[in-house]
Amino acid sequence: MTDVSSMAAIKRHDNLGCSMDRLDDDRAIEGRNMTFYRKRSAAPPDRVTTPATGRGYLLGLSAAGGHRRRIFKEHHSSVHEFEQNAVYLRNFADDYRADLSGSFDFMLLEIDHNALQRIADATDFRGVSELRSFAGHPDPVLGGMLGALFATVDGSADRSTLFVDQLSVAIGVHVVQQYGNGRGGGAASGRRLSSHCQAKIKDLVRSQLNGDLTVEQLASACNLSQATFLRAFRETMGKTPHRWLQQQRIEKAVDLLQFSQTPLSEIARVCGFVDQSHFTRSFVRAMGIAPRAWRRSRQS
Repeated sequence: MTDVSSMAAIKRHDNLGCSMDRLDDDRAIEGRNMTFYRKRSAAPPDRVTTPATGRGYLLGLSAAGGHRRRIFKEHHSSVHEFEQNAVYLRNFADDYRADLSGSFDFMLLEIDHNALQRIADATDFRGVSELRSFAGHPDPVLGGMLGALFATVDGSADRSTLFVDQLSVAIGVHVVQQYGNGRGGGAASGRRLSSHCQAKIKDLVRSQLNGDLTVEQLASACNLSQATFLRAFRETMGKTPHRWLQQQRIEKAVDLLQFSQTPLSEIARVCGFVDQSHFTRSFVRAMGIAPRAWRRSRQS
């Protein structure tokens, strides 16, 4: 007979070795080629242990300073201090055991081996076949991207497919550039999208203002790799695809507000906003005035 208390103890640990009954925040986002996690606890787990598997790699970034961990190897251990935006990266192929103390607030991403190859191929870094392990290195650039990604989960920003996918690609580019074992052909600078490509992208985005697009779809329309497309798009448009999508939403909303009596809730839906509240917040941010007041000022 299976001991019930033993089963309960097993279930209290997630697949990364964290004690689930101690986590105050435990979220996950499925991105392109990787899974993102946010884990936070006022009372951090004393120890994290995971047996060796073929899952790939785990990269963790401390969202707050004051974290310390002693990582045990076969014949020795090492202590690492984590300030804000400090990163560790480990291979799931190795047994992992670490004693934790201090604050515990981490954003993490998991990448398997096949996904790493796809990321490298799609970002012009085909020489990358593995990531190197380390602990405690500062990476504020990655911290900014992961912070933006998880800010969307709380409803404070748009969580469209394009937004999550764009960040996933950017994070993938950064990871293979900074932590991979090879180098690509180098980031081409000064490349711009052709007028034909711009027209195709505009039609695609304007036909799906809800953002249900991927960077892969947009890049394929221009016959470019995802990394090259993102660089060229920003060079040409002066902003990221998601920022440009937001601009298109506002422009369509302005047209409907000025030349129709369409209710605000319907304008929000047609223009791809999550709801009317999201529409109002976005409109105020872009125009400095609420949509209802803007409409009155133009139609009076």
